[in-house]
Amino acid sequence: RTLSCGDVDPDSGAGPLALPHIRAFMSSAAPVTVVQGEQSVAGSADLRLHLEAGATLGNAELRYQVALPWGVGRNEWIAKKTVELFKEVIFLVSVLDSTCSAETCPKMSAGDRVSYEWVPTLNPHATPQKLCAYSYMCNLVEDTHNLLANSDVLPRNGAPFQDHFLPTMKTLHKRFFRVFAHTYLHHFKEVRDHDCERHLNYCFKHWLFFARSFELVTDQDIAPLSRLVQKFEAQQDQAERNIGPRREPQLPQLPP
Repeated sequence: RTLSCGDVDPDSGAGPLALPHIRAFMSSAAPVTVVQGEQSVAGSADLRLHLEAGATLGNAELRYQVALPWGVGRNEWIAKKTVELFKEVIFLVSVLDSTCSAETCPKMSAGDRVSYEWVPTLNPHATPQKLCAYSYMCNLVEDTHNLLANSDVLPRNGAPFQDHFLPTMKTLHKRFFRVFAHTYLHHFKEVRDHDCERHLNYCFKHWLFFARSFELVTDQDIAPLSRLVQKFEAQQDQAERNIGPRREPQLPQLPP
């Protein structure tokens, strides 16, 4: 069933997944997969607090680290990185457990004029539901976890990827972005107070450079954080210029 705002404990801010359940997801070895279908209300967001994000775990080669390795299939790499990034999203949702509640965040939003409604992945034609932010994120975690364990989305034992693989991945990464956007625009002060700003920035850039490199999100999808995206991309461009051209690995020599 869909987890609703009524399932949230007003004293803890946690939905029925809560920290123990969410952390169980973190330790699970689920395969790989994604989600689809929901609706949003487009608009712009106030990024003043957000633009203060200056600290970061510097890594001038972060774009190279998410690039497709030689000899690895594109879909296999997208699947592997999606599982890896999903674990970072789960961690972020668990951090918000103590600060994001039905009272503080009655809707899943990214600024004042952007909000999102929930539609179950396996029932994309269902009526969109207005959920508080934490319930939306708990549904996202549970829904994604179930999908990643679904061999119809993430094939096993060398089976081919189906046509719906990439559309599903795009939907999933669109949802991942919403967790980052809500965190930056509504909980950035708490993140900074807990000295987690550098880690948040690193996780977001890790996701951003991967999702952009493989065209898993559009400019419209990430519009609520467009100025921060431009800032991080410009910083990365400068860091890469400072280290100079990257030497590509030598391909293995085949015997004559």
